[in-house]
Amino acid sequence: MSQTLRIPHIDSLRGLAVLLMVMVHAAATWNPFDQVQLTPLAYIVSGLGGLAAPLFVTLFGWGIARGRMTAKQRLFQAVFLLIAQIGVNMTSPHLFHFLTPGILSLMAILTLILPPLIERVNLSDARFFSMTVGITFALQMLIPELQGTGVWSDHISDEAPSTVVSNLFFTGTYPVFPWFLFALLGAVVSQQTFSEGQSLPYTPRVGYSVSIGVLFCIATLLHSQMNDLLWAHPTADATLTFFPANPPFLIAGMTGVVLLWLLIQRFGFFFLNSTGKLSLTIYLIHFVPLTLMRDFEVTHQWGLQTSTLAVLLYTLAWIPVATLWLRRYPRASAENVLRAIRKSL
Repeated sequence: MSQTLRIPHIDSLRGLAVLLMVMVHAAATWNPFDQVQLTPLAYIVSGLGGLAAPLFVTLFGWGIARGRMTAKQRLFQAVFLLIAQIGVNMTSPHLFHFLTPGILSLMAILTLILPPLIERVNLSDARFFSMTVGITFALQMLIPELQGTGVWSDHISDEAPSTVVSNLFFTGTYPVFPWFLFALLGAVVSQQTFSEGQSLPYTPRVGYSVSIGVLFCIATLLHSQMNDLLWAHPTADATLTFFPANPPFLIAGMTGVVLLWLLIQRFGFFFLNSTGKLSLTIYLIHFVPLTLMRDFEVTHQWGLQTSTLAVLLYTLAWIPVATLWLRRYPRASAENVLRAIRKSL
């Protein structure tokens, strides 16, 4: 959502992020099992799907830090994203309530609070980011009730205004705390010195950080296996939990985001550019087919293989759809609407 010149591999990263979001939502919709699965496929879906939102939010923070919006433009973008969140909720009544906060409402709040922070803090100094991460982890461990329960219905509840506010900032699916860390990570990356074709220079500090993160993930996986525990799961009692996002998940998420960033930066994956340019549009509309077909796996008695194939095909289908969309209707997108609003202010 930055107003600056587009960088091809950033579009590829955005494309990957939204495709992973589509994948995890499709997998949740067409899941033939009622119980937690411990199969390699489940770990792959959990691992890649678990990086979708962290990557999405990190790239959003990168774009906000690189953009130059006025206070009025930020306000209207926040309103646009909040309205878009309600639109997502209305098209997915089987998943969310009308006022359930989500990733778009998170981005709306970040639009308002991140730019003033960037203006006041030297984000090129790694000490500020490290200190913020440390304080966040300390609060999570000292006040575990701050993020609410691991019950899905509590995260999406909108029964009272106070509940909506609580879910928006602390106890929802993507609350500002602690998800602002990913946006802050993106802002930190945006402040690094750019070299040709690189938005994230591979420095010794980056290499050390990634190595420590990978070792930490391996250690948590081995610990889980040796103690017969779930390693990663959205809501169940696991070492890495998504709802709420615990410190091990945050470490794994930031490590995975940096690894994906370096990978896409190195190899391009330019076939994902179109999906990246329409990432917001795809996110907004991909729920509609899922809502219309949410009972297919029950009606047609899909097994694991059929469900997996359906999820894979539905996810990959957005690549040619995005390419054709941009070719035939280049102006018809949520991104263009948002750009037009900003330019008019």
